[in-house]
This record gives sequence, C-alpha cells and structure tokens, in this order.
Amino acid sequence: MKRRVVSMLVVAISFLGCNASLPEPETPGAQLYAARCSGCHRLYAPGSMKAAMWEFNLKRMQGEFVRRGLPPLTPKEHETLRTYLAQHSEP
Repeated sequence: MKRRVVSMLVVAISFLGCNASLPEPETPGAQLYAARCSGCHRLYAPGSMKAAMWEFNLKRMQGEFVRRGLPPLTPKEHETLRTYLAQHSEP
C-alpha cells in the first residue's frame, strides 16, 4: 500500500511537469499516458514515433509492468493509449 501511494505521488508530480508538452493534455489518453508511463521514464512526445512503433512499445511495456511488479494495462487502457498515441503520432 505504501509503495502504491509513493508511486501515485511520483506520477502526480511527473504529470504536472510534463502536462504542458502533451497534445490535448486534458484528454483521458494524455492523462493515462502520463499516469502509467512517467513513473518509470520520461514521457516521449507522441509525435516522436509512428503509430506502429507505439503499438510495439505498448506491447513491450506490458512485460515491463509485470517485471516491475506493476499492474499491466487493462484492455481498455491499452486501447485508450493506442488511440491517443496513434492520433498524435508521426504520420
């Protein structure tokens, strides 16, 4: 429980620092991206990769979540992130 609270605080602090640089930061996709990804690494601009590369990385990160003892993305979270990143990815 304590680890979860600390993780949530780290995510919240990271989200505040990165929020302005994300496209449409108020959307569920941007908020989920910040919440689930910034706890372990910096957020990459969605336009820094093509949609197919984002999909590859989303699948790869599922294993990282498990390896780090974090809950993997739910199917709904995966789809929300996939859609958000694809909408803002490199053409």
